[in-house]
Amino acid sequence: MTSASALASTISYQGQHGSACWEGRHVADAKRFVGFVRDVVRPRVVDEPASFEPDLRGLATTGMATEFVERVLKAVPEPEGWEVGEALAECALKQDSGREVHWPWNTVRDRRTPRASLPGTDLVGFCRQGETVLLLFGEVKTSSEATAPPNVMYGGSGMAWQLEESAKRLDIQRSLLQWLHARCLGEPYRELYEKAVSRYLGSEGKDLLIVGVLIRDTQPNEVDLQSRGKALSGKLGAPTRVELIAWYLPVPIAQWPQLLQEAP
Repeated sequence: MTSASALASTISYQGQHGSACWEGRHVADAKRFVGFVRDVVRPRVVDEPASFEPDLRGLATTGMATEFVERVLKAVPEPEGWEVGEALAECALKQDSGREVHWPWNTVRDRRTPRASLPGTDLVGFCRQGETVLLLFGEVKTSSEATAPPNVMYGGSGMAWQLEESAKRLDIQRSLLQWLHARCLGEPYRELYEKAVSRYLGSEGKDLLIVGVLIRDTQPNEVDLQSRGKALSGKLGAPTRVELIAWYLPVPIAQWPQLLQEAP
């Protein structure tokens, strides 16, 4: 399989209303997409420090322990489609969004139990634009539902409500700032943290980039994002920025976990 460092998408639609904008990106090349998942997304889903496996094997001093180590190393749950979707969103935002996005840590390493997630939001990082650095908080939803917009965009567990909560609730923001602080003690992330948080504090918590990423295996349809973008623009005014992005991908979501297992 040819390595793919980018999704090579085309813009299917764009829109803006007040402080919110939205965009749909279509990926037509299935072969390139598979390469992207295997080469770029996979390390964020099954991430392990390079020294972990050899170190664990080195601590086994008997034949029984050696056998048990191999059982432990193989005890990795197959990722769900939504887990692959979250990792894909991180990679796409960093490499294919036209932004300079920084994730201070691979969040997979922070999950002490399988299926665990960050408090309050899926995406936590920084967006640099020239000398300006903004806190980036975001949500990712993955859906194969034929309906447009899919149900994951609505209700108490839907994207729109969660994005609004991340932008308004100080308890969520405090938790995320504390999470970031522990992971930004050294450069280059310390500088990003100080610039972004100073801007956040100076604006009384308003100067944020709030990003919603919808991952789909359907045909592009602006209805997926338009109503949610308009609704959020009425609730989150400037200087808060809301950006909604939908990725329409050529391989069914149900097949994504298998793509990771087939990776070399």
